[in-house]
Amino acid sequence: MNVSLSSIYWILAKLFATLSLTAFGGGNTILPTLEEVAVNQYHWLTSAQFVDCFSLSKAGPGPTTLIVELVGIKATGFFGPHFCFHAAFLGALISVLAIFVPSSIFLLFVAHFWEKWRGAPWQIAIEKALMPITCGLVLASTETVAKTAISDWMTGIMALAALLLLLYTKLNPVLIMAIAGVISWVVLR
Repeated sequence: MNVSLSSIYWILAKLFATLSLTAFGGGNTILPTLEEVAVNQYHWLTSAQFVDCFSLSKAGPGPTTLIVELVGIKATGFFGPHFCFHAAFLGALISVLAIFVPSSIFLLFVAHFWEKWRGAPWQIAIEKALMPITCGLVLASTETVAKTAISDWMTGIMALAALLLLLYTKLNPVLIMAIAGVISWVVLR
């Protein structure tokens, strides 16, 4: 695909502005669409790189949506044969602004009316409708990450162990990731 860098900036802005307004339930809910576009449509990343970016965004401070910064860097910073810091920085900046600004503006607008009509039948119906949709989006994002991250019985056991530890203990997820990393390094190399 022969595309200019300015076209990629525009694609990133449109993509993340759109995803910003559909991220009901948080950043995880945009993962299936983001993977489809970044991996399958534009080939900015491989599936494994996408999962790596997701893991980094979960391990770092801040929302999961920070994966968009990493996608923006990958889409623009490696435009051509070499890494370009300025292009990557602008790609990351455009991606972050596009994912946070539209939904923030929308939230400011809607919050005023939402509180004004608290308890109205239409508002209760919308909240009840959004709950199962959000659950479906979160489950879809889980499948998106799992299909690449779980590649054999050992990684399947590690995923199950991580799930159980997260559900039944108060262990920090970063600690669980570090332990899984050590186990992978020792056992899977």
